[in-house]
Amino acid sequence: MEPYLYWRKKLKDEGFRITATRDTILRIILDSHSESAVEEIHKKALDLDPEIGIATVYRNINLLQKIGLIKKAGINNNKLRYVLSEFNIESLEKESDVFKSIEYLKELNGIRDRMSKQLEEVEKIKIQKEIKLEEMLKNTLDVDAIIKRYGNDRGNLIQILIEAQEKYNWLPKHVLYQISELLNIPLTKIYNIASFYKFFDLEPRGKHSIVVCTGTACHVRGSMNLLQRIVNVLGVGPGDTTDDLKFTLDTVNCMGACALGPVMMVDKQYFSNPSTAKLKKIFETFN
Repeated sequence: MEPYLYWRKKLKDEGFRITATRDTILRIILDSHSESAVEEIHKKALDLDPEIGIATVYRNINLLQKIGLIKKAGINNNKLRYVLSEFNIESLEKESDVFKSIEYLKELNGIRDRMSKQLEEVEKIKIQKEIKLEEMLKNTLDVDAIIKRYGNDRGNLIQILIEAQEKYNWLPKHVLYQISELLNIPLTKIYNIASFYKFFDLEPRGKHSIVVCTGTACHVRGSMNLLQRIVNVLGVGPGDTTDDLKFTLDTVNCMGACALGPVMMVDKQYFSNPSTAKLKKIFETFN
C-alpha cells in the first residue's frame, strides 16, 4: 500500500474525515523530502487552494503529528519545523501485505460462498430433472394402460384425452407425443383437437381449482374485493397457477349460488366472502 493511501486510511481509522483541505496538506507533506515550517506548507497549499488559511494548516499539522505522520524537527530561524516521522517502511510494507492477505481471503471466501450456492442450485436442478424424468417414465406406463383399455383404437382419441386430462389435471406435451406415436395420429391433429375443446388444458394446472364468481349478484356484493384478497394470498392472478402447482385460480360469470355472494369454490366446496385470514386457513386444509 502506498504511503498516501496508508495515511488516508489511518486518518479514517482514527475517526477523522478526509476533507479537501486535509487531503491537500497530506499530499504536500508526503511530497516534502526535507524539514518544513508551517508557513512554508501554507505557501504551497495556497498555490493549490487560495482559500486555505494558516490556522487551518496549523490544526492539520497538529492532527498529523498526533497520528504519527510527522514530528517536530527543531527550531530554525525562530520557526518550528516538522519532518516526516522515521516510520519503518518495512513494517508498513508488512502491514500492507497483511491487508492484502485479508482482502484476498475475503475475496476467496466470497468466491467459495458463491460457488457453494451455485453447486446447491445445480444440485437442485439435477434433483428436479431426475424427479421430472421419473414422472415422465411413470406417465408413459399410465398412458400405455389408458390406451390399452380403449383397445388401441384411434377412434377413441377424445375419450383417451379426457382420461389423460383427469389423470394429470392437464395434457403434458410428452403425453400427447406418446398418444400420437401409439395411435399413429399426427401430433398436430391431436393439438388441434385439444385446443378446440375448452375442457382440455395444454398448460399446467394446480391440483386444486379455485373459482370466483364475478356475476352481477356477486359483483355488487364485492366479488372483486374477494378476488383481490385471493390474488394477494396466492400471488397469482386469474387464469394462473401457483408455482407449486397446488392451486389454479379462475373466474366464472355465475355459480348458481347468488345467496352466498360473493362466493368462491375450491374444488367442490363453496365459501362465502372469506376474509384474508380465513382464506389462508382454507388453503392450508388442501394438500
